[in-house]
Amino acid sequence: MQQTVRLGIVGLGTVGSGVIRMLRKNIALVERKVGARVEISALCDQDPARLKALKKGRQKTTRHWRELIGDPTIDIVVELVGGYEPARTIVVGALERGKHIVTANKALLAKYWDEVFSLASDRKLLVYFEAAVGGGIPVIQALNEGLAGNHIEKIVGILNGTTNFILTRMSQQGLDFKTALEAAQKAGFAEPDPSFDVDGTDAAHKLSILASIASGGWMRLEQISREGITGLDIRDIRFALDKLGYEIKLLGVAKNHGGTWEARVHPTLIPKDHPFAAVRDEYNAIFIHGDAVRDVMFYGKGAGQMPAASAVVSDIIYLAKGVANATAGKVPYVTYQRGVAIRMLPEKDIESQYYLRFMSFDRPGVLARITGILSKYGVSIASVHQDESHGQRGVPILIVTHSAKAGSIERSLAEIDRLPTVTAKTAALRIER
Repeated sequence: MQQTVRLGIVGLGTVGSGVIRMLRKNIALVERKVGARVEISALCDQDPARLKALKKGRQKTTRHWRELIGDPTIDIVVELVGGYEPARTIVVGALERGKHIVTANKALLAKYWDEVFSLASDRKLLVYFEAAVGGGIPVIQALNEGLAGNHIEKIVGILNGTTNFILTRMSQQGLDFKTALEAAQKAGFAEPDPSFDVDGTDAAHKLSILASIASGGWMRLEQISREGITGLDIRDIRFALDKLGYEIKLLGVAKNHGGTWEARVHPTLIPKDHPFAAVRDEYNAIFIHGDAVRDVMFYGKGAGQMPAASAVVSDIIYLAKGVANATAGKVPYVTYQRGVAIRMLPEKDIESQYYLRFMSFDRPGVLARITGILSKYGVSIASVHQDESHGQRGVPILIVTHSAKAGSIERSLAEIDRLPTVTAKTAALRIER
């Protein structure tokens, strides 16, 4: 009799219902690739209406996740609850009961990477998580397996579809941040509380996962400097594009300097001919540089029900194949060196080019004073653009620097912003090429 691999799905929201829909539609394809029967054995959600709507045949349903993870017949627990808790307790509890895990939960993995993968290793179990980064883009498998022989030197990505949608509207339609956010919420790409998206936390979660895989350690959230897009001024989007030829994207950046890493999330200027400049709306793109493969780029929908479901079902197939052949857990999916701290470059020593916008009175000597202070702190200037005065209180001075340390930029701007001729806090944005 053909073996059956049994799934228990916890969380029947947007992604969970999409996974069930895809499994039911493509079950013949799934089972052919697994080489065994794949059965959705149990469903769990706090909403009885969801359970009733998605139950089919003799499937078990419960509102209590402890019942599901305690079921001895279930082989794989699919955690699609999201957030930190109770997701962490569900995953840890399932591992302790001998269940393999498929999850889409980037927040859980970024915060509890050590606990989850240490426990999985100790119990010889697997945790698959393709949908945690990039929606339907198969970047986890590529980084973890396809590029496994490379020393990863750089990861740069548009990792959050909500902020990319907002920045697309600000750039293309000239909307301010608040109006663009409202448009994203109406389109279904932003939650009623979009804080994790717009403050850079969601992108930091995903960068943590990618950098952890690349380094073989655990890139903790507190090691990633983070700046969101809430303070972004529409003037800088216009100036950057119209005057300097740059687009603005929220990027996650991780760079390996011979074993010492830098990791940061922030609004970033990129040249308008850069491949990322054409990444619009909810789409994501991830650029990886390996010492052998050199440059590789991944592109696709980073948000949406079915792209995420595609990644979850892919994980189910690969994990179920291992379960069916009694090989799951023989070799860990993630190479993780417990207890090995990742060396981080101090934030003040991270080097980038910068776009700087000063607002000042149009008086003789102002530009010379500003450039003199920049020079004092070792900041070299690549180009300057200054508009003619039209009688307004402050006129913009745009400066693009050569590569400079963050600490030097911070000290110079602190002094410049105290000048009596400067009328507003200086806008500073990093540049990636």
